Amino acid sequence: MQHSSSPSWLLTATLVAGLAVMALAGGQPATSPDAVDPELREIIDRALERAAWAEEEGFETRYRRAMTQRIRQFDGDGEVTDDETLLYELEPYQGALFSRLTARDGEPLDARGRREQERRWEEFQAEIADPRKRAEREREAAENEIKFDEEMVGRFTARLEGVQDLRGRPSYVISFEPRPGNLPVRRRIDHALNNSRGEAWIDRETHEIAQVSFELMDRVRLWWGILGSISNATGRLERRPVAGDVWLNTEFDVYFHVRVLFRTTRRGTTTQWSEFELAD
Repeated sequence: MQHSSSPSWLLTATLVAGLAVMALAGGQPATSPDAVDPELREIIDRALERAAWAEEEGFETRYRRAMTQRIRQFDGDGEVTDDETLLYELEPYQGALFSRLTARDGEPLDARGRREQERRWEEFQAEIADPRKRAEREREAAENEIKFDEEMVGRFTARLEGVQDLRGRPSYVISFEPRPGNLPVRRRIDHALNNSRGEAWIDRETHEIAQVSFELMDRVRLWWGILGSISNATGRLERRPVAGDVWLNTEFDVYFHVRVLFRTTRRGTTTQWSEFELAD
């Protein structure tokens, strides 16, 4: 399992990240094997093989990169009330990724801010080295982890819409939506999985996911509905080849409403990754 030290920039960061990966996974395949036409089934199978290969190679945690996040808050009329841009360095470490904040709104961190990042780095190393803490981290991550496999495929129905050009590369376009009926809920992320639809673009040459757009069809509870919910979520994920045959996420744009207790916050976040470099 891969790990990351995530910046605490949203109350619902884990769920929103899960929504992106959900769209990524749910958009590739989308129907049970006995209901898929042969062409779509072949695309699904080859995409599954590609995803399994990339996971086995561990590309996600082998490349350092820069990450820029622009976080906006909106009022009820859609006017921006807060706009912040954060710059991070993502560093691989023992099968994990550590995110180090380096600048805020174009200004490098001051001495206090740099000390805080060093403290986070030390805590991150200690957590990775401690088997008990690492296991606890893995259990928590599993609640929001999306595994692109046949179980995931079975949650969705899909339709092959055709082939379109995307950034100069022909791609299969597949629309997806939840299968009718009661879908299984075993983890927190399943609530979002069972309420999302969208489209995915699968690169025809490599069968990598090149782009996903998704929307949340219904309100999804946070913390079992005791404290809040997330709704009106829409997003778009872009992936590109960053080094030879290696594809990684390059941009994720998401907008959503989150309600915590009696307060609703409207947020939009654009995350971009760049400057990919294979770590030693």
